Amino acid sequence: MNRSEGSPTGAIALCIVLHNRSSNLVNALDSVNKLAQEIVIVDAGGGGGQPVKHLASEYDAVYLQVPADPDESALLNIALDQVQSAWALFLNQQEVLRINDPRAILDYVSNTQSIALDIPVVRFDEPGNHFLDTRLMRTDAGLQWDHAIYPSLTASIEAARDRCGLDEATDVMTLGAIVSLGEPEPEEWELRDAIVRLERELDRNPQSTRYWYYLAETARQLQEWDRAHSAVEEGLNVVSRLPEIPQQEPDAVNGLMGMFCDTLLAGQDYPEKTVESLFTIYCKMEGNGRFSVPLGRILREVGRSEDAITLQYHAVEHFFQNRRYFLAQEEGFYKPILLAWEITADQLEEALLRSVVHIQAILNRNRQEMRPLLEYVHHQRPQLFLTIQKILRENLGSMEK
Repeated sequence: MNRSEGSPTGAIALCIVLHNRSSNLVNALDSVNKLAQEIVIVDAGGGGGQPVKHLASEYDAVYLQVPADPDESALLNIALDQVQSAWALFLNQQEVLRINDPRAILDYVSNTQSIALDIPVVRFDEPGNHFLDTRLMRTDAGLQWDHAIYPSLTASIEAARDRCGLDEATDVMTLGAIVSLGEPEPEEWELRDAIVRLERELDRNPQSTRYWYYLAETARQLQEWDRAHSAVEEGLNVVSRLPEIPQQEPDAVNGLMGMFCDTLLAGQDYPEKTVESLFTIYCKMEGNGRFSVPLGRILREVGRSEDAITLQYHAVEHFFQNRRYFLAQEEGFYKPILLAWEITADQLEEALLRSVVHIQAILNRNRQEMRPLLEYVHHQRPQLFLTIQKILRENLGSMEK
């Protein structure tokens, strides 16, 4: 499809792929009805056939019925290929878009030079918790969805940023939030089907770290621990042979390392060379909370408390700076800080105070509030919260005097 080059306009298209659950489709369409000038619905075999086609006609949507494809990214790209508007918004069929002022979003996309926007995504069962996900993208920047099974845009965005000569490819758009209405847990047959597809991909490309990670995660959901452990080991073998992988696939490496650390913690076995190797890999990559917390616990167990604290600070910085949209706030921010404060509390009170002040500075830079973090600490570690509260009161009191 030939799309016009140049400055983007404010026109937005909604792209949605249907599988075997379409009860929320009306809610999803209604939520963007005042924003999207164009709607594309790809029915991958489970949307409901004629009723969905009739509903699509009511919204003047482009409707495509295609064979089911195990590669979700391929289905998303089918929708993208139909888009005529300058921007495409991707919505899951179990989600809605909450916006107060559609005009503000249209103005926003008309005046940004970025090629993609990260939007807050809020889970239905955790309304106070959100992460950032890339769902809104320019259609004239050559972006395509990537990563079979678990689609992503990360690699495509970075390549397009370099091609377009941009310093930054993404913005964070806080004017709208995608809210999940909840989706049933995947059935066993769906997980086993995913394993078959992942193993097929790995037969073709055994160097794919992300597929080893996805295989391990899927096997864990099936409680097939031997298969999960084997996938983690195979994935880490790839990392050991290819030193560039931690930079190229930080998401997958973080996941594999986190699972491996969990295994070490469960066995309470921390070989010195293994721990040092994990720490070295962390220092070469964007380590996040999914990796830094279990590794931090191991370092604490072997007497390397300062290294453990440093890891948590780095994870927090990466959470805010490097589009950690695959991690929720609790996993990417709250848990690392809780661990850092637990370790620091064993030291002098002045050390814990400095740590609280340091985190407050990070929050200020990223326009975040301290209160939700302290509420999390109070819920998880009441005694630690009381210690922090006491230190803050004493020091605030001395400053007032």
